[in-house]
Amino acid sequence: MNTRQRLFKPSVRPAPLQGRLQNGVNGSDAESFAMARVLLACRGEGQWGSREDDNAKVDLILSIQHPWSPGERMSVLAQVKSGATYGEVSGDGFKLKSAAKTAAKRTSHDICAIWVDRDNNKVFWAYIHTTASTSAQVYGQHHEVTPAMLFDLSRFLGRNASSPVGGKGIIIAAKPPSNFKSSRRTALDQYRSLSAIVSPTLGRIELTRIGWRHMFRRSRAAPNKGSSIDIIPYLRGILSQRPSSHSVMPIAREIMGGYEHRICEHLLKFDQVSVATKGAPNRRVTACIRLIEDIRYPENWRESAMLSQQVCRRLVLKSAYYK
Repeated sequence: MNTRQRLFKPSVRPAPLQGRLQNGVNGSDAESFAMARVLLACRGEGQWGSREDDNAKVDLILSIQHPWSPGERMSVLAQVKSGATYGEVSGDGFKLKSAAKTAAKRTSHDICAIWVDRDNNKVFWAYIHTTASTSAQVYGQHHEVTPAMLFDLSRFLGRNASSPVGGKGIIIAAKPPSNFKSSRRTALDQYRSLSAIVSPTLGRIELTRIGWRHMFRRSRAAPNKGSSIDIIPYLRGILSQRPSSHSVMPIAREIMGGYEHRICEHLLKFDQVSVATKGAPNRRVTACIRLIEDIRYPENWRESAMLSQQVCRRLVLKSAYYK
């Protein structure tokens, strides 16, 4: 068939679908688009919800290999929405509206709400816990579906790990300020011996020069340095538990050398830790652990046939102290 025999003229667009037919087709397209994008980003497997699942508002069931627990898989229930009723672009992130959160919220299990931006072909996600409110909420740029989503899902699911919470049972022996120099040398040897710690919430945490230099920089107050010296021998015990609270602060999302880097800072708080000081009763403190996370993946990850080999993640201790 030559160009004169083509059936569609370049200037003629297909007539738009109307009413329920349009909504049904757009919704179906959005589900297919979301499934393909999430499975590629997380290198997982998926299936459509059954008739009973669909009645329970479960559109997708995802099975994904856990990134730091070999042989373990994560099961994620997802609900897909699209269109202005359920969400809208907000800055570099998106706003998940009350209608979407109400539809996703459950009393017995968490669910991953996925919103498809049909205008820009972007997919965003939010993990809705059973205790979440149904009010509209704005999510940042790191909630766009990318290969970093795999590690975020692991973090959310890690909240249900069977490990203790909050540093319970850990008693830190405070060092006298008069022995600061010798205590610091001992702490440095202990810090080097730790090398890396595996957290049930965040996986492998490296203890590098970055953390040591930040904790003992000249501008830092002496009492704060002392609390860091005290806590270093107990880092493995504290980080092997789940934190009492966990905050994530996005720092940057930048492209370098064909790779995109998503950099975040994590603040973990453990409020069940105690400190023992000679000649005084034990006192309850909050241990604060700051971590820097850098997740790197190809800029063109949607077109990469060997994506798994090109996704890297580092999680490094920034500081540890108590207050």
